[in-house]
Amino acid sequence: MISLVKIWYQNIFEYFQFVHLRRTDQRFGILPGITISLVFLTLSVAMTGALFLFTDHIVLEWIRQPDRQYPEIFRTITLLGSVNWILFITGAILVLLSLRNARRFKGQKNLIWHRLFLNAYFAFTGIVFTGLLGNLFKNLIGRARPQFTPEPDIWVSIPFEHYYQFASFPSGHATTGGAIAVTLALLFPRWWLFFITGGILVAVSRPVLGVHFPSDVLAGFLFGGSFIWIYARIFARKRLLFAFDDHGKLVLRGESSSRKLPVNVCGTEMN
Repeated sequence: MISLVKIWYQNIFEYFQFVHLRRTDQRFGILPGITISLVFLTLSVAMTGALFLFTDHIVLEWIRQPDRQYPEIFRTITLLGSVNWILFITGAILVLLSLRNARRFKGQKNLIWHRLFLNAYFAFTGIVFTGLLGNLFKNLIGRARPQFTPEPDIWVSIPFEHYYQFASFPSGHATTGGAIAVTLALLFPRWWLFFITGGILVAVSRPVLGVHFPSDVLAGFLFGGSFIWIYARIFARKRLLFAFDDHGKLVLRGESSSRKLPVNVCGTEMN
């Protein structure tokens, strides 16, 4: 058992050493630019504010109706916004692959090892970081959930209350749904519309079930998706899994690039 742990530690150490020593692509920054970033932030705040002003009270009134009904399928859909299933899958892949050093594999098998490891690592760490930050914001803001909001208010906030009833903004499920949707859309770009639609359905399920306001889920979805997109650009700067095209657009390595030479997932041209 001790020998197995030692092998695992050595493999992980060697991998992170390899990542640290990689040459950084400094042509483009982590953020696309101040103007674009400010426009996106302004639009996000404006849309969230609009939902707060014009829709949150409508949902609150609907939730308080004694005969309120909703399609049961939304209970199933909302489960996709739980982090457990994707963290279990990606975590298991990381553990299994880290027990075997990539140098044991040659040629195409080596490329497959790197692709699987990087995919799992990107998904696991990105969603974990997103969830931790989302929970931090929940505690800092402390907005009451709809069923615990006294009439006629639509915003009651008690910061640093570590209780379910004061953990509404941003929605954790919507944050995770946005993070998972953008993660899968980046890793499998041909299916991006399917994954984004699924993430939106997860977000919509929360106010339908009466546990969040619309502004909660929009803020969560935008935050989760944006964080993953920025995280992918950090990978692209290290030329791992993602890359920048000549215009600074984020692309998946080997999937879409202006260069015709095939590349492996670690960024070395294959001659």
